[in-house]
Amino acid sequence: MISADKFLTPARELGFDLFTGTPCSYLKPFINYIIDTDGFDFIDSVNEGEALAIAAGATIAGRRAVVMFQNSGLGNAVNPLTSLTYTFNLPVMVITTLRGEPGGAHDEPQHELMGQITTQMLETMRLKWAYFPQSEEEVLPALKLADEYMKANNQPFVFVMRKDDVADWKLQKKPAAAKKSFSINHTDHFELDYKERTTRTPVLEVIQSVLGPEVAVIATTGKTGRELYEVGDLKNQFYMVGSMGCALAFGFGIAISKPALKVVVIDGDGALLMRTGSMATVGAYKPKNLLHILIDNEAHDSTGGQGTVTGGISFGVIAKGFGYEQVYSTDKLDTFREILDETKNLAAATFIHLKTQKGSPEKLGRPKVTPAEVSVRFSQFIQSK
Repeated sequence: MISADKFLTPARELGFDLFTGTPCSYLKPFINYIIDTDGFDFIDSVNEGEALAIAAGATIAGRRAVVMFQNSGLGNAVNPLTSLTYTFNLPVMVITTLRGEPGGAHDEPQHELMGQITTQMLETMRLKWAYFPQSEEEVLPALKLADEYMKANNQPFVFVMRKDDVADWKLQKKPAAAKKSFSINHTDHFELDYKERTTRTPVLEVIQSVLGPEVAVIATTGKTGRELYEVGDLKNQFYMVGSMGCALAFGFGIAISKPALKVVVIDGDGALLMRTGSMATVGAYKPKNLLHILIDNEAHDSTGGQGTVTGGISFGVIAKGFGYEQVYSTDKLDTFREILDETKNLAAATFIHLKTQKGSPEKLGRPKVTPAEVSVRFSQFIQSK
């Protein structure tokens, strides 16, 4: 058993200063120590997959990040581990606990199966892993192993933490007082019939022309990234493939790491429905440099146009409820252009809900640049700011 500081202090000396994840009783000493100690940032994520995406965004922005979660949530992290950090070569450190360890102390029944297969899952995902150090003498060699692997391979490294690996640490800081109440005042401005609305490509053309090449732009998976590439391939654009629903958390990780850089997330309705909870994180931390644009065509356009359920959903009200500072909605391209011009320099966590119809260019290609190439040049762009 070690005290939390015996691992976290040398980890910080290696540059690991951003921690994010979800709680577990095994992780309690770590999380409490990080919250109590200057020099660390802790982001309380709504789920494990979001935590991976936040850390990936911070990593591409030049920070070193650690993701922590219970192994029962490892399933929530599989998608970003296999299609975000792996695909774009983003080395984050992961600490997963080993609840339900075979032969270990009695644990809750829901941990039995995951306890048996946790390390097998890591190996199936081709993730390098090691057990968390159990003595102070083991800490530096363990950190050196992780650090060297991550730098050499540009891939995550996972520590598996067992019961009582870390001594207890009681939280000293009191949480900030929550607001007792607030009012939501938002009216959606949707006036056109579905077939009168624009399709996606003209929207992306407006975004590119109004915002220019000096903002960081993240395009969600599917046809959004493909169409943005066709509109014009620029080094400030990140074309997310896979990791559906992770664009907002990824952009949030960049925004909190580079507060002087405008970060624009172009989202889709199907993707945002998948990880709507990331809006709560944005609303809670309110990065002033984040602009979140939802292109809502009420369909999974990339997979054949099957409908989503957004026809009856007010994302503007949801954004207000989650705490976004500025919220807009429209289904008119000209109005969207005006809103974008108004908000491009706005210092506030901002959400724009744009209704469109489905449809894309008939001969839509795919980016000629690989995800690894996109990752390198996008990181260079961000870190130059």
